[in-house]
Amino acid sequence: GGVTGGVGGDNPLGVVTDIIGGVTGGIIGGGTSPISPVIDVVQGGIDILQGVESLKTEIINTGIDTVADTIIGVLPQAEHPVSEIADLGTLTFETSRDTVNGALEVVSDLVGGDIQGATESATGILDTLITNGTTATGIVTGVVGSVTDVIGGVTGGVDGNPLEVITDIIGGVTGGIGG
Repeated sequence: GGVTGGVGGDNPLGVVTDIIGGVTGGIIGGGTSPISPVIDVVQGGIDILQGVESLKTEIINTGIDTVADTIIGVLPQAEHPVSEIADLGTLTFETSRDTVNGALEVVSDLVGGDIQGATESATGILDTLITNGTTATGIVTGVVGSVTDVIGGVTGGVDGNPLEVITDIIGGVTGGIGG
């Protein structure tokens, strides 16, 4: 009672949000917090970090796509595994960007005294991980199938001898081993 000011109120988190609001300049007292300049610096730093994270992801994903396109241009038969692996790579960096920026947003919301915003941002991180994890599983499954198809095409499949085509050509040109 002495610390919280009593038991009244319907919201069990009321005390916590009141304290955060008081420190950050929230609704309590309706004034500006004495640490408001610090909060502004923290928020500015978070904004910069989020921008850097997004730029890094854009640069890396452009590189991944460029390399994949180059490989596909040279080896068109490898399009499916290469494009799928590139998709997995870009998804990985997008997931990293979204979770890092989401975590920074949680911190930003907490510093600003926005408990609901922090909760929503944290939920967004989990949604990103679940959705992108499911997508990644599908991509990996596709990659395995594509690699198996490419290997089968090159080797003649499970039933054939991978060198049979070559030995047949040599046999046709030379007249066979006996002649």
